[in-house]
Amino acid sequence: MEFLVTLFIFGQIPVTYADTTWPTYGGNLENTHFQKMVGAMETAPYVKWSYGTGGMVESYGAAVADVDGDGATEVVIGSNSNKVFCLSGVTGNLKWSYTIVGSIYSSPATADVDGDGVMEVVFGSNNNNIYCLSGTNGGSEWIYTTGDDVISSPAIADVDGDGAMEVIFGSYDNKIYCLNGANGGVEWSYVTGGDVRSSPAIADVDSDGTLEVVVVGWDNKVYCLSGATGALEWSYMTGGNLYSSPAIADVDGDGVMEIVFGNADSKVYCLSGATGALEWSYIAGNQVCSSPAIADVDGDGTIEIMVGSNDSTVYCLNGVTGGIKWSYYGGGRIHRGISVADLDGDVSGECKLEVLIPNQDSNLLTCLNGEDGSVLWTKELAKDIHDVTIADIDDDGCVELIVGTQAWSALWALDDVGDHSDCICDSSNSVEESSTRSYGIEFRSMGKGVYLFTPNAVQVDINVYDVSGKLEQTIYKGVLSKGGHTFMPNIKSSGVYFVTLQSHNFKQSLKLIRF
Repeated sequence: MEFLVTLFIFGQIPVTYADTTWPTYGGNLENTHFQKMVGAMETAPYVKWSYGTGGMVESYGAAVADVDGDGATEVVIGSNSNKVFCLSGVTGNLKWSYTIVGSIYSSPATADVDGDGVMEVVFGSNNNNIYCLSGTNGGSEWIYTTGDDVISSPAIADVDGDGAMEVIFGSYDNKIYCLNGANGGVEWSYVTGGDVRSSPAIADVDSDGTLEVVVVGWDNKVYCLSGATGALEWSYMTGGNLYSSPAIADVDGDGVMEIVFGNADSKVYCLSGATGALEWSYIAGNQVCSSPAIADVDGDGTIEIMVGSNDSTVYCLNGVTGGIKWSYYGGGRIHRGISVADLDGDVSGECKLEVLIPNQDSNLLTCLNGEDGSVLWTKELAKDIHDVTIADIDDDGCVELIVGTQAWSALWALDDVGDHSDCICDSSNSVEESSTRSYGIEFRSMGKGVYLFTPNAVQVDINVYDVSGKLEQTIYKGVLSKGGHTFMPNIKSSGVYFVTLQSHNFKQSLKLIRF
């Protein structure tokens, strides 16, 4: 395996971007729906390609990764046509497909689950099975059969700290499962009081140094389980069935994680991750089926929560208090997840966030100004817009949009009209001297590794992400002594990655291609 590394700088990034992780989205285990890679969609995007899946794309989003190891990014999606499709991110051409007996509502997850250096694709179906396929050709590696349908989208993580990946998901058989990624064997399961339809969120929610699994059930309860053993750490009873998948973030800036989700009782809940105690709730005008997005969308230095409701309204809530900041009436039920990114930063230079709104009852994808909820643009696609995946699907350094719908050409890839590349955010209103150059810091490729020189001791985070925003590796986190330092990224799969250097005052990134 060889590395080709080119340098680009994420301009002068405003400090309001320095919240929890950078960047996040597709493989983000906290489910925050926040992609921090930048785009160039100042106006409505054009259709880069569409793909006819032969049935509705009902899943909660596409997976984006180089799953076949050819150095280019693919888009993987399930459909009610009983198939999973792996498509070229550049052209939308089919690379492989896998057919089952049954519909697929579960979104696929991608990772090297068995440690063999090759990516796998994992998804559930309504035929009671969860499947693990080879990312190279779509061949079956293992299948696990539960007691009922699996529409929960799986999460892949080393939840027990043993150095191997696990697959975590829920089933209609009232269970939450943790499977061995290598062979699909059960490591633990937990019995709830009802169907488990939501996707799990995974994080160290109580700051004890170990991971927890947070899942909401059809029995009106939220469950926080030990990732290592599946033992219950706490649960919380709500006033209705739970449609929304939970999101995890420190929304009030107190250093403790919160759990945020919507409910059929028309409420948005915010719970303490440490104890499960209610911190606040907000009453919407109807059921809240939408999964929340979490980010500082208005640039005021505090976190907001964006969530949609069956009352056709998107609510932007204060993360500290749960009070309303703005709302937007979309003219149709907003039952899917909200997505957030700086979609126009490369063109506008403003480094501000936009909010993407799916709509169940219209053909429109709507982009809102994160500051006030005003409409920036709309794009007509097809009825019943589903979750939007924001990622760099064509390896040009700018984000594109992947959207599923009910149409025959059910999957749509949208790109900016200028076909920009190497997007950065460079605002004259940003913090002064945010480039590493201003601090005498050198950050560059060195052979198969990266080299960092700092003239003074500095607190830094150095991380590796894939093109979907999934964290692949934390190379270093803490205080570095002055002088030169060399780091060797430990990446097993080929593809496009970003090595990010971040401190309080600056950010910089290396684009890394592994063959």
